[in-house]
Amino acid sequence: MNYGLFSRHFYLACLPLLMFSLLLTACGDRAELPQKGFVMGIALDESDKGNIELTAQIFKPSQTVTSKGKVGKAYINIHTEDQSVFEAIRDITIHLGRKAQWSHMRAILVSEALARKFPLISLLEFFYRDHEPRLTSHVLITKGRASDYLNTPPYIESSVSQQYFLSEKASHELTGKTSTLNLLELALQARSESAVALIPYVYKDKIGSEETTNVAGSAVLAQGHVKEIVPVSLLEGILMLKDQYKIGIIEVPCKRNKPIVPTLQEDSLEMVKASSSMKLKLYGERPHLIFRIKAFVAISELVCGKVLMPNEELELRIRVQNTIKQRMGESLDWMLEKHLDLVGAGNALHERKPRLWKQWKSDWPMRFARSSYEVHADVTILTSGTNIGKPINSK
Repeated sequence: MNYGLFSRHFYLACLPLLMFSLLLTACGDRAELPQKGFVMGIALDESDKGNIELTAQIFKPSQTVTSKGKVGKAYINIHTEDQSVFEAIRDITIHLGRKAQWSHMRAILVSEALARKFPLISLLEFFYRDHEPRLTSHVLITKGRASDYLNTPPYIESSVSQQYFLSEKASHELTGKTSTLNLLELALQARSESAVALIPYVYKDKIGSEETTNVAGSAVLAQGHVKEIVPVSLLEGILMLKDQYKIGIIEVPCKRNKPIVPTLQEDSLEMVKASSSMKLKLYGERPHLIFRIKAFVAISELVCGKVLMPNEELELRIRVQNTIKQRMGESLDWMLEKHLDLVGAGNALHERKPRLWKQWKSDWPMRFARSSYEVHADVTILTSGTNIGKPINSK
């Protein structure tokens, strides 16, 4: 039998079928774009009736031009209210005339009052179970009503949901003034052995007569509910302890030297890289935590001395190390006082001694509050800037 001839005839016979198959679409259950409303962000509040009040920010595919020549908003906010999040979501359709599409959602805003009253994971159950929402959507806790933050006009982004998404990322990675958390990370942290999570915090402030919206500080989720709000001043130390500090400014108080400018009392250095580790020891029934951090810094403002000689550089390094240890220690003291294991010591104990952890888990917050600790810092000054460490106004 001539197999080559058989293969050739078989290919020619199947070719029309192959060409016809290319004309077929793979979307048997497709929905056209005009039938969908792309949700950019949502806000969850509790209504006066005790129901869930949902605000959905939906992208407008066509922007209108006003009489003054300005382009209209690229989004619209839809408000619904019902007894559950899922029912409130389904009610979007009766207002919008389109099915909500969740694959492009950027931010989920939850009011602090709602997150303190109800378990947060239960409130967000729909976004974990439905196939459309992405687990990369970020979760933020708001001071006051969450819907008010979606009514705030964005500065330069097309929607304020996108602005919050980018502000959280920039505030965490470039300043160290907030944490970062998406749906997946929230579930992992909330269901870990320590069951504690840090959630970015959004609040409004006034600078002069202008009201601004800030993404700074963090809310602490413990036992399923929001329990505390971490001040911005303590959050940098917490991120250092958790090995989550990226880039930020370290302000080091002057020690012996008189500042060149009387109003400036601190040298400013940029931490360009940091890595930390935690070691857990047990002294009887008392946990002991050992933290070590290695930081690389660059001088940004030098006001505590006129010139940076080798001996003065050593003195500056010591001041920076002491400042870092002080910040980390203050953050640890706050965590111990609040009985909040934000550093994951319980997770570490579970990995090392699972039997002991099983005995201690029920009263771990109290045991953690009795922990002792020590902090070690090693600082390297990478650069003093373009003026070789000498302040511009020094003589």
